[in-house]
Amino acid sequence: MRNTDKFFDSKMIVNLVLALSLMLSAIYYLNYSDEIEDEVTTVIVNSVKDANNSLAEQESVRK
Repeated sequence: MRNTDKFFDSKMIVNLVLALSLMLSAIYYLNYSDEIEDEVTTVIVNSVKDANNSLAEQESVRK
């Protein structure tokens, strides 16, 4: 095998694809980090509110 054949084997191609995917993900995150943070915060706050409401309903049924 030549050196170029060894360099572009399947493992190298997979590693290059993974590296490219990670770089693109990082760029996307940096561009939209504020929007992503707002959405995650909204989801977490709504989940906590739903859990709190559910607990309050259970307590009111028990009394």
